[in-house]
Amino acid sequence: MSNEKPEGRGSSPEELTPGMEPAGEGATSGDATQGELDANLAEGWKYKYLHLLADLENTKKRLTRTSRQELEAEKEKLIRDVLPVADGLDLALLHAASDEADRNLLQGIELIRNLLIKFFVKHDVKPIEAWGKPFDPKLHEALGMVHNPRVAPNTVVRVEQKGYLYQDKLLRPAQVVVASNESDHF
Repeated sequence: MSNEKPEGRGSSPEELTPGMEPAGEGATSGDATQGELDANLAEGWKYKYLHLLADLENTKKRLTRTSRQELEAEKEKLIRDVLPVADGLDLALLHAASDEADRNLLQGIELIRNLLIKFFVKHDVKPIEAWGKPFDPKLHEALGMVHNPRVAPNTVVRVEQKGYLYQDKLLRPAQVVVASNESDHF
């Protein structure tokens, strides 16, 4: 038996392949057969392949999740930008004159508002129903308080600006005026 290395296989770190160990001093080719070396080499490559495959799958999942989050953030921003249009249409309908000359204009505004409502439904945007409800600081922004003996204290008596939820997450709080006790005033 000779102490020669098998052809193409060195014991220096640069020449090692996965699963191969450098031969120790005094090791002979009889210590490890060619089949054992090939099995170790195959096992090392298999481990490396499985590790890279798992890394690839994790990267794909992370990129998918990140893309979905970025898309949702952009969608939320777009919807938030549309809210002033809804406010303007609501104000136009509220203050529109009901005479015959403005009837066609009023119908046009109502049609546009209905289109916007369908858009909101399609994208899971819901208005916050605040009027007559107890004040909820998670959903409402109090602009002020007024004495109103006909309703319980801390009840919303006026909505200055509608609030909205997007996928059950607060998009914009409703701006409200809340009823108070007479003793609550300063």
